[in-house]
Amino acid sequence: MIAIVGIGTWLPETIRTNDAWPAAFAKRLQGGGDRTFNDIPPSEDPQAAAIVARDLAAEKDDPFLGVKARRVADAAMTAAEAEARAGLAALRDAGASPSDVDLVLSNSIVPDRLMPSTAGAVSHRVGAVRAVALGIDAACASSIAQLDVARAYIVAGLARTVLLTQSHLLLRAMPMEHPATPGLGDGASALVVTESSSGFAIHSTFAVTHGEQAEAVTWVRGQDDATDLPWWKTGGDFRLGSRQPERVKWLMRDTVTYGADTIRTAADRGSIAVAGLGVIASVQPRGFIPRAIAERLGLPRNNAVTTYEETGHLGACGPIFNLARARATGRTPAGTQVAMYGQGSGFTRAAAILEARG
Repeated sequence: MIAIVGIGTWLPETIRTNDAWPAAFAKRLQGGGDRTFNDIPPSEDPQAAAIVARDLAAEKDDPFLGVKARRVADAAMTAAEAEARAGLAALRDAGASPSDVDLVLSNSIVPDRLMPSTAGAVSHRVGAVRAVALGIDAACASSIAQLDVARAYIVAGLARTVLLTQSHLLLRAMPMEHPATPGLGDGASALVVTESSSGFAIHSTFAVTHGEQAEAVTWVRGQDDATDLPWWKTGGDFRLGSRQPERVKWLMRDTVTYGADTIRTAADRGSIAVAGLGVIASVQPRGFIPRAIAERLGLPRNNAVTTYEETGHLGACGPIFNLARARATGRTPAGTQVAMYGQGSGFTRAAAILEARG
């Protein structure tokens, strides 16, 4: 079986707690303002709507929406270096040498350069001297998309060992006073994939892109053509935002349903019973979302593992941090079936069904 045989994570040393923001900021969050990424309208899926309503009620008095701390990368830290540190940790975990790596797949939410991809610099830093290095971008779904590409390369005989890296150094591109900033954190992660009888065997995957949502979450300078100039023209600072704010609300509204449906489809492809899933390792744009997805699948909420409280949203790194947490806390003995889920701007949703091996 093709399996994940190594997991690596990296977090910056600097911890930003909620008292870094003035009291006036928290008060303003509770009073409204620009809440494009924070407001979640009721879902048209009645089961999901009921689940999310309970979770929203539980955090309604918390302006930081469940995050207590997040890591902040130093300005000198590059995406390539962050990913290389996570990548070396994953290679050590796998007991693999950098010279074993045939393919490096990288994703950087804030790349060091628009072009070339971070992948080349990552491969150089880790010492993968005979690897081809490519960028894979499906935003917060990228780690799952990378798994698909890695598996395809191995099945086709084009690679034996693949290193997947992801970085989420988003706080350098988000103003401190933006309402979504407290829910974000910096970090990097990595996986090593090869053919093996150990690790986490990849049973099945499923992904689909809803291109009509392409401008819902994107890099912006403003809200319209006059202020949101292309990157190659002189203009204001870029930040994560939206050209279609109402669509963002729809995506947040339907995230729990999307997650449950995507995992269910991936499980069906592998003839895996959803009821047998022991761990959900999901993207975590809000802290309650992984557990809400588990509940929507008919599973116990604590089947979902989350690191949101101490790291915030980590984009494509989130599912890997949560998988690492599940393994570290003894949640994945041999035979445990695991669902990884990610969704990202573009808009792509993707899931992978894994089985822990001895």
